Amino acid sequence: MKLKNVVALVLILFFTAPSLSFALTASEEKKYGKEMYEEIIQSAPVNNDAYISLHIIAIKDRLEPEAMLLFPVTLTVIDSPTLDAFATPGGYVYVTTGLIALCDKEEELAGVLAHEFGHVKKRHVAKMMEKQKYINIGMLTTMLLGALVGGGSTPGAVIASGMAGAQAASLKFTREDEAEADREGSIIADKAGYGGLGGAEFLKKLRAAGGDKLYPQYLLTHPYHETRIITLENMWQNNRVTIDAPLFSYLAVRAKILHQSRSTSTDETFINNYLKDKGNPINNYSAALIYSLKGDAEASIRTAGENTSPFRNLFLGEMLISARKFREAADVLKNESDPIARYYLSRAYEGMGENQMAVATLKGLTFYGSAFPEIYYRLGMLYGRTGEEARGYEYLGRYHLGTGKFAQAKTEFEKAISRYGINSPDAREVMRLLDDMKDEKK
Repeated sequence: MKLKNVVALVLILFFTAPSLSFALTASEEKKYGKEMYEEIIQSAPVNNDAYISLHIIAIKDRLEPEAMLLFPVTLTVIDSPTLDAFATPGGYVYVTTGLIALCDKEEELAGVLAHEFGHVKKRHVAKMMEKQKYINIGMLTTMLLGALVGGGSTPGAVIASGMAGAQAASLKFTREDEAEADREGSIIADKAGYGGLGGAEFLKKLRAAGGDKLYPQYLLTHPYHETRIITLENMWQNNRVTIDAPLFSYLAVRAKILHQSRSTSTDETFINNYLKDKGNPINNYSAALIYSLKGDAEASIRTAGENTSPFRNLFLGEMLISARKFREAADVLKNESDPIARYYLSRAYEGMGENQMAVATLKGLTFYGSAFPEIYYRLGMLYGRTGEEARGYEYLGRYHLGTGKFAQAKTEFEKAISRYGINSPDAREVMRLLDDMKDEKK
C-alpha cells in the first residue's frame, strides 16, 4: 500500500472507529479482531516465504490444541526487521520476521507464540480496551501498524509519529498481565513438547539486543525482563524439551538473510563462515542461499548438493528452481513429503509446463492456503491454464481474500459463480464466501 494511502487509512480509522467503553462479548471481540486483521494485512507487508509460512503454521498447530482457546488462532507473519509479537481480540496473533531471525531454537519462538496465546486466553487486550474509554479500534490498529512496520521513512514511521496521543495513553500490558501470559504460555509450550523456558530464553536474547530500549512501548512491548526470566526459571527447574525441530535452525538463518537488511559485509560473513567450516550444514545452506541471491547459480547448486543434512534435497531443489533447472529440481524433490518440498515440487512442475502435475501437487497443500495464500494464487493461475476457468477464478478470489484485497476477491468470486453456474454446488460454496465477506462488513 502506498504511503499516502496508509496515512489516509490511519486518519479514517482514528476518527471513525467506535470507542469501546463497555464489556465486549465473544462475538464482538471476534468482530473487532477481524476488522483489525483486515486493515493490518492491507497495510503491513505480510510474509510470503514458503519456508517461514509453512513451518510456523506447524508450530501453531502444536501449540493451539494445548491452549484451549475460545477462538481459533489466526497467525500472521509480518515481513519486518522489528522485534515484535502481539495478540489482538478474537484470536489474532502476529509475529515479525525480525523476531523469528533473533531465535536460535524453535522452542524460543514457540515460547513467544505461546505467551501471545496466553494473552488471547486471558482476554488481556479486550479487557484493556474495555477499561480505556478513550481507546477505539482505529487507534489500536494504527498503533499496531506503527510498531510493526518500523522506523525510517516507512509508513510505520509516519503512523507512529502521528500517534503521540495514543502513546501518551500508556496502552500497554500490566505486570500482572505479563506474568499471567508468561505462566499460561509456558504451560501451553510445555504441554506441546517445547518445555516451559523458551519464552525466558527469548527474553534473554531481547535483553541482550537492547529490545527494551530500542522499540516503542505501546501496547506491544513486554517490559520487566529480569523479573520475568527469574520467575520462569524458578517455575521450570526441571525443564524438558521433547520436540525435535532440526529444520528451524535453517529457517532462522534464512530469516536473517532474506528478511533483514543485507549488505556486502553480512554476505561475506556468511560465506566466510562456510569456507572455514564446510562440513557445517547450516553454514552450507547459508552460503548456497547467498550464492543464489547473487546470481551465482553454479555455486549455489554445487554447495547445496554437498549439504549433509536430511534437508539436502529440499535445499538443492530450491537452488535448482532458482536457476530454472526445473526438470532436475523435480527429480530431486519428487519423493519428498515435507509441505515446503511439495510446494517447490509444484513450482518445478509448473516451470516444466507440466501444469496438471503442478495442480495435483498443490491441491494437497490447500490446507495451508490461509497461512500461505501464494498456494491459492498459483492454483488459480494453473487452473486457468488447464481450461478450468471457474476454479481458476475461485482460487484467485481466495488469494485476494487472504491478502486483504477484498474488491478484487469479490470480482473473482462473481466470475467463478458465473462460470460454475449459479445452481451448482461449487457456485454455492463461492457464494458462501461472498456472504461471509458481506457479513464481516456489517
